[in-house]
Amino acid sequence: MDQEQVGKFLRIGGAAATVGVASSVHAASELMPLGQIMAFRALISGLLILLYGLTFKPRADLLPKRWRPHLMRGALACCAMTLSYIAFARLPVTQAQTLSYLAPLIVLPLAMLRLDEKLTVRLLLGLIFGFVGVLMILGVSVEAGPYAMWGAVAGIGGAAFVAIIQVNVRAMTATETAISIALSFTMIVAVVTGLSVFMGDWIWPTGAALWILLAAGIFGALNLVLFAESLARAPASVVAPLDYTGLLWAVLVDWLIFTQFPGPLGILGSVLITIAALIVVHKPRKVAIH
Repeated sequence: MDQEQVGKFLRIGGAAATVGVASSVHAASELMPLGQIMAFRALISGLLILLYGLTFKPRADLLPKRWRPHLMRGALACCAMTLSYIAFARLPVTQAQTLSYLAPLIVLPLAMLRLDEKLTVRLLLGLIFGFVGVLMILGVSVEAGPYAMWGAVAGIGGAAFVAIIQVNVRAMTATETAISIALSFTMIVAVVTGLSVFMGDWIWPTGAALWILLAAGIFGALNLVLFAESLARAPASVVAPLDYTGLLWAVLVDWLIFTQFPGPLGILGSVLITIAALIVVHKPRKVAIH
């Protein structure tokens, strides 16, 4: 098995870990406040990433070279996680996970404005599919009531913040390592969300709640590490489309664990958004002519 194939398997594992985070948050939201879930998840993930970095990476790679971009990324991450976790708590995992796939669709207009990227027929088709898919999921959420509707709106907002983060991270990678970006992100989120302890509604996790939080932290660390390692072995254009295998994991989790199914319209909306994201992120590889 060559390195590119290893990178693909790592990326699929990372996509599964992403769904693991969403599922853990969905389950934990019935037991404790979201701020506490975010704080514990970030702290556990950060400690595991630190352990991984100390074991496998040079010490110099763990420390930021410029603090300001890390602080900006951390602040944006707090907003993105808050909105995304509201969606994870209020929506079926399939719909919440799919809304996170909107990020590359939102990045596209930003790229056209800032990087002079041209709108091709392929990209336009992707945007249309994504727009129709969002309308379908919003329609299903409105029918389910205000609780689900605001969950869907939060999911779209979370994807918008993720899109901004992706643009910033691209610039950061010129000077910063992937491990330092992941570490600063988890630590900043843990500190900021940990301040919610002063709101007085924290519940010390025991039993099932403790195991769910541990799972969220472990899945979060795996997600960051596996994605970074996949990029170290294969080009982004090859592995990025595999992120969307997460839709299959999300459907299975909703069906087998939470015994809920989004329904035909919700599934169709999820499929359209996933296809749209694949259209946007997939860049055909040039074939050399000998």
